[in-house]
Amino acid sequence: MKQFLSDRRGEGYVSSAVKIIIAIVIGALLLGGLYLLFRPDDGIVTKNMKDGVDSMINFTPDLRMKTMQDTPDGVVYLAFSYDGNYWSRSFVPDYGENATVTKVIENGSEETPIIAALIQDGTTYYVVTSTDGGIHFAEQVTFKATEITHCYFGTSASLPSTSGSFSGEKFVIRYRNGSFYTMVSDGVTWKTPTWSDLIPIG
Repeated sequence: MKQFLSDRRGEGYVSSAVKIIIAIVIGALLLGGLYLLFRPDDGIVTKNMKDGVDSMINFTPDLRMKTMQDTPDGVVYLAFSYDGNYWSRSFVPDYGENATVTKVIENGSEETPIIAALIQDGTTYYVVTSTDGGIHFAEQVTFKATEITHCYFGTSASLPSTSGSFSGEKFVIRYRNGSFYTMVSDGVTWKTPTWSDLIPIG
């Protein structure tokens, strides 16, 4: 009896059987997981791949533009996207690492859309415009200012009476550089004003 209890000849078989059972269970779990991932109709990977392919096939470009902020230094820059998910920097003249976009205005025209952006570097301002939806911007005019009081597209009704008036809707930038100056443009031709705004008497 003592010899029977101390006999270890079957220990190897039990150990091997346990290992085989563990391997079968792990294999079954792996196969089940793979099937869940690649199931023909509604597998996780299969469905995601199908959705991705469908979105690429049915993709309709929808160009859009916005300003984005570079977090470390707080500089605001122009960016464009075709799908609203992936954004690329717009092509803008290089005004240095401290130049930041302060305002973007559009004329809202479907036939001849123009986007104008005001870029500031200290007291120097640059007006750049785009006619391709915000992908490329070209410099139109530069000026010095200590303050921007108005920057919009619209009528002269929003301006003080000393700035004069104009007909229709235009791009308007009113700024101070000692005196006040009002720049008005149709979006194609830009010129810095020669004369300052009227100075009220009294």
